[in-house]
Amino acid sequence: MSPTIVLSFLLSFLLYFASQSCCFTSAAGGSWQLLQKSIGVSAMHMQLLNNDRLILFDRTDFGSSNLSLPNGQCRNDPNDKNLQVDCTAYSVEDDVQSNTFRVLNGKIPH
Repeated sequence: MSPTIVLSFLLSFLLYFASQSCCFTSAAGGSWQLLQKSIGVSAMHMQLLNNDRLILFDRTDFGSSNLSLPNGQCRNDPNDKNLQVDCTAYSVEDDVQSNTFRVLNGKIPH
């Protein structure tokens, strides 16, 4: 088969399924609901666990987050070019069922 025939077939296939969009949106029957306006951490990475909890974490070398570490803890890194003393969190565990979240204080080696 020539590449033109294969591409024509794929394009026809995609156009057919694009025209059937009603079926895709109604098949799941789901909806979106805002649970928290903000949890203080911008998620660069996110993992949904099998116990309906999310682990969210962001990079630590781009400035502070909007969530303080508990008990006045701070990270001291004289090599950090942006923020040598940082008392904010960069990782969170979000419990979807209870609509609560907690700071995860992971130590990142350099």
